[in-house]
Amino acid sequence: MSTAAHRPTTRNARPYIVDEATIRHRSASPDAAEYTLYIRSLIEDYLGGQSQVIRIARERGLAFPGLNRQKLSEQLSRYRNGPTWQIVELIIGCLPDRCASELSGMRALAAGWYQCARGRLPEGYTGPVSRPQGKSELRNVPDSGPTIPALQYKIARLQDRIRQDTDRYLDTLRRVENSRKNEARRANQLERQFHQTREELLTARTVAAQVATIREEHARQCVKLELIAAPSLRALPVVNLPALPDNRRRIRFGHLVATIDPQAPPTWRALARYLCVYTEFAGVSPTELAARAHMPTTMVMDVLAGRLLPTTTQVTGMTTVLGCVPETAEHLAAAAGGISALDESFWLIAAAVDARPPGPPAAEPVVGTDPDNRATNPYAVPTTPAAASITNRLQVLVDLHQHQLIDDEEYTRLRARILGEL
Repeated sequence: MSTAAHRPTTRNARPYIVDEATIRHRSASPDAAEYTLYIRSLIEDYLGGQSQVIRIARERGLAFPGLNRQKLSEQLSRYRNGPTWQIVELIIGCLPDRCASELSGMRALAAGWYQCARGRLPEGYTGPVSRPQGKSELRNVPDSGPTIPALQYKIARLQDRIRQDTDRYLDTLRRVENSRKNEARRANQLERQFHQTREELLTARTVAAQVATIREEHARQCVKLELIAAPSLRALPVVNLPALPDNRRRIRFGHLVATIDPQAPPTWRALARYLCVYTEFAGVSPTELAARAHMPTTMVMDVLAGRLLPTTTQVTGMTTVLGCVPETAEHLAAAAGGISALDESFWLIAAAVDARPPGPPAAEPVVGTDPDNRATNPYAVPTTPAAASITNRLQVLVDLHQHQLIDDEEYTRLRARILGEL
């Protein structure tokens, strides 16, 4: 068992927080309880606690003998008739500056509750006394009812509040109206800009259509010139204009056309001339065109020179990059994929020398009607298919080469092999 002396339990220096029911139980009368609760509500609503009363009283120099937290708490919780008038004056004097216009009304109402709780006016108090709500006027106390200055003060407060609310509503209405007008002006401005942009867009589309038409007509004229060009059809111009300097020529016409192979078939040269014209219009080089169309550069240069016929996919890629008319390019490519004059002569010669294996000799009349005798009852369907003609085989080989399914070396080898069978 421990022999150490027990330390006595010390009383908590902080005053206990007393609730409303305890105050009503300790008060001598209901009016005294209402008086105490009213003074406590002033502290809670405007000061935030009893400690703030002591701090503000010291800052403002409000003297009260022996004022501390415990004494203030006892005044507001243990006095049966409510706090003394000196404490009430101290609490009202500690209220914030924003309550300056309400101090007289608060003091008059506190004096009215003091009178209801103790049956007499505060000692030395000569100010107005407001009757608490629901309480009758006190006998022998003429100032216990609402005073004219107090009523006038309430009316003035109501007028100020109504004026402030009206000004706030009018200000809100002005802002809303100004915002509506600004939005209406902005909408009108956007509408004008829309119509102006629409007109410019229509004009740009019209000009683009005209430029596209001129480009297509120029390209078609170049194709016709390529097909019908002859030294006898050319004539000297009336006026020889000097050539523009290189720094003034954004697009150089004719530099790609000069690379077209004159030995190429006419239809190949026509397709190459058409693509060269649009390449010059676009102002792109064969290298850039090959990069955009996803084709090898050498293949693009051979197509523009008329030495190679592009496939349908390659024609579509080049027309997409150059912006030419797809129907015209496809028509020229289809015409170039047909039989040229030189090839036509070759196919005629190949068809003339094409030799088929001799058929079997005609059977002589045989006596008898034996169904197993194939001389009198030949097979209705041949046992081996007929060999393809050399012409068809060469045509298939040319189609495979044009569609780049076989390279030039294999094409030459197969062509020589087929021709070797003649």
